[in-house]
Amino acid sequence: MLVVVGAVVASGAERAERADKPSPGVELAFQDTPRTFYFRTLDASEDPMSWGLSPEPYTVTLGASRRSPGRESAKAEHIKVTVDLSDAKSVAVSLDAVDRSEGCKWSGALVTCTAKDGESGKLKDIASGDYDSVAHFHMSPKDHAEKGPAGSLKITVASSNAPTIHQTTQLVIGAPRLTARDARDLWDPAPDRIEPGSELKLRPAFGNKGKVDVEGDLNVVVEAKGQATLHRQYSNCRYDRADAPKKAMCTIPGPLPVGAAYETDRPFTLAIAKTGSEGRITSTVYPAPNTPNHDLLPDSAPRGTGAPLGFRPTDGSDFKEFEGELASGEVRFGTTRRYDRQVNGFAIKGKVGQTKEIGVMDEGGYLEGTSYLTLPEGVSLIGHQEGEAGELLFCEYTDEKNRKVVCPAPNNPLPVLRVRIDKRVEGAQGTISVKPDREHPDPDLTNNTAPITMEYVD
Repeated sequence: MLVVVGAVVASGAERAERADKPSPGVELAFQDTPRTFYFRTLDASEDPMSWGLSPEPYTVTLGASRRSPGRESAKAEHIKVTVDLSDAKSVAVSLDAVDRSEGCKWSGALVTCTAKDGESGKLKDIASGDYDSVAHFHMSPKDHAEKGPAGSLKITVASSNAPTIHQTTQLVIGAPRLTARDARDLWDPAPDRIEPGSELKLRPAFGNKGKVDVEGDLNVVVEAKGQATLHRQYSNCRYDRADAPKKAMCTIPGPLPVGAAYETDRPFTLAIAKTGSEGRITSTVYPAPNTPNHDLLPDSAPRGTGAPLGFRPTDGSDFKEFEGELASGEVRFGTTRRYDRQVNGFAIKGKVGQTKEIGVMDEGGYLEGTSYLTLPEGVSLIGHQEGEAGELLFCEYTDEKNRKVVCPAPNNPLPVLRVRIDKRVEGAQGTISVKPDREHPDPDLTNNTAPITMEYVD
């Protein structure tokens, strides 16, 4: 007699039934797939090796999410992309070897792609919580095409277990070249070291030194990192939370014409924490349709209660130029509370099996001292790997059994915490801490330690 303890042996039929069971339903959404696509063109006086070369790649990237709660694996399967360019009369399409290896074909005005892995040739699935590129092709303006609007392309994405989705992308021959006010000039007025608990006012400014106007709305994104928060001021701004927000995304009517420069007609107000020592503030502008997912805030996000924020003209002659359809400024601040070593907590967000890299020194806005971590249960560290550049800084174990980790004092570059989420442990929590300055008394030891939490993605 055969006795099996602690296991259930499935029959061949049962195993086949499980293997054939379709993946639970998911939803697909476009992820950073441009809704306005600009063709960078060259004038006769420009260097042909500059940033305006074509043909230019267009990539369709999708993210997947579950359509209903659950813990079992869910993924979008048998994904097919169809791109209709019948309205794009001034644009030529081409496919290179990589495009074709990823399942793309071109016939007439249609590009069709069955999402494949270019190396293995296998069909691509997208698991819930993940994203991936599923189509890739190249476009260029036809000879003598005029600058300006050049029609559109229409994208249709189908999957065997996800609803069909659509997107229309407007094509423009010529590109803006956005600019931003230099970081040292963002403050109104510029501070030296400031008092903890005080307020600062920030007035972002942007311009366009490109070849075509930015039509339509613009999104201005302001984010506070470190010991500062934003006031929830303007009705056309979304905020990441109702109380003491750290991020604002403000939609302001355009256009942003070639040669123009604008600053916000009123400033953003930042509150410095009463025990704050330092931090940084970033401000970025995008054509609204091309705002990347990581900077978008949903329609349901809290909004300000005051009058809408707008633009007013300013002198942008000395603004810094950026390539691509964005421009940004960053400024750091320091307070008079110089010797208060402190750290903010953070969350490790991802799905089981994922590897995540976190710039720990940027999470709290502090820039000095070694930090000491205890990782949450279910998470393991991946330190410096063989073959990686020696100058890269990674956090390393000091006691692997007890999940103790040290992150070296910041250098250039800043150290990276690289972890793998091995299993889901509800309520798992770790800590991050810094030690007091040996040469100066720390005025507040209560902020030297903060929690590390987990946010699992199904």
